[in-house]
This record gives sequence, C-alpha cells and structure tokens, in this order.
Amino acid sequence: MLNIPNFLTIIRIIGSICLPILLLVDSSETGCFFALLIFVFCSLTDFMDGYLARKLNLQTDLGRMLDPIADKLLVILVLSFLILIYGDEYNYLLGFPSILIIAREIVVSGIREFFGSTKASFAVTKLSKFKTGIQMIAIICLLLAMVKFFKDYYFFEIGVLCLWLAAVFALYTGLVYAQQAIYLISKEKK
Repeated sequence: MLNIPNFLTIIRIIGSICLPILLLVDSSETGCFFALLIFVFCSLTDFMDGYLARKLNLQTDLGRMLDPIADKLLVILVLSFLILIYGDEYNYLLGFPSILIIAREIVVSGIREFFGSTKASFAVTKLSKFKTGIQMIAIICLLLAMVKFFKDYYFFEIGVLCLWLAAVFALYTGLVYAQQAIYLISKEKK
C-alpha cells in the first residue's frame, strides 16, 4: 500500500541511487554540494517516514521491507563514493571505518533476514539509531568539507571523527546482534 511514509521511503531509495551517480559524474565542489543537498533531504525522509508511519498509524509490510533497504542503500553507496572522491590521500582514514560500517550493515541485514520468519526479535536498538545519526553527521561533514566555503571550519576532521565513532558503534551493535543470533541458533539445537 502506497501511503505518505512509503512514498518518502521510495524517494529516499531514488535519492540514494542518484547520489553516487551524481558523484561519479561530478565529484567537484559543485557535485559534492548537490550531493550534500540530496543526502540531507534523504536523511530527513529517513526520520520523517518512520515518524509519520507511527504517528498516523500507517505502518505497512511494504514500509517495513523498504525502509531498511533504503537505509542500507543510502549509507553503503555514499560511503563507497566518499572514499573515491577523497582519493588516495585519505583512503585509510575513511576506508577502514567505512568497511566496518558496511560490513555491519550487511551482517545485520543477513541476521534479520534469517530470523525474519521466526518469532525472534531483532528490533533496532537506541544505540543503533545513535550510530545512524553519527553516520549521517559524518557524511554531511565530509561532503561540506568538499565545498570551498566550508574548508576552514574543520568539517573534514569532524566528519572523520564521527565516521570512526560510528564505526565503533557499528562494530559493537553488530556484535550484539551476532551474539543474539548465535544464542538463538544454539537454543534451537537443544
């Protein structure tokens, strides 16, 4: 069923796909500025779709399926392309935390998929939501740092710090989900 929250999620999916295409075509200051605008808009839809779905009682199976897909697309595609636009100079500084975050997203998605048909609950934790917020701040700062007007405001450094913080939280929450999954699997075997 297509309602306002689901429409916002679909818009986020489209924006998530447009972002790396834009950065692929134009990774200059102008491209990064427009990518920043799209990313901020997508980040706002991430908050708004869930809020509206709960507030207006418009939660649907379609929304429950599409929302995590949109979230993963946004984070994975943008992080991948940030590494490319910053080039060789910062590959390790941005690459390692990005790999941890992306790996966690895929592992947690796999765990949720595996247990999807069971009664096991792998609800999003408050710490995971906090990690997502820090990731979004990191990406916004890293895109801002590519705009000359903001170069002197330490956005790159703040972005890198937030990205590493998000990676630590991603690693921790990923391990919590994995531990819970291992426990449930071992409990089933008994």
